[in-house]
Amino acid sequence: MLMNRKIFALDLSVEATSAYILICTLAESGTPVTIESAGSFWNDSPEALTRALEELNRHRVIYEALDSNQMRQYLLNPPDRWENPAE
Repeated sequence: MLMNRKIFALDLSVEATSAYILICTLAESGTPVTIESAGSFWNDSPEALTRALEELNRHRVIYEALDSNQMRQYLLNPPDRWENPAE
């Protein structure tokens, strides 16, 4: 399982933590994590998903990369690269 319980120690927003869990689930299934793939399972507004992804990116939980089709994908960083907002 890709999900690391350290995510809960970061004290991120509920939305960002939910987005992290969703990203882990998609990644484990082999689905590329894009705004579209995550959005199809996200039960809040698209703006809330964007904010959650930005928060995860800010704390280095995820990073963005372009695939061969120039589509933005969200990839997980290892937990030792994450930045705690309280630090």
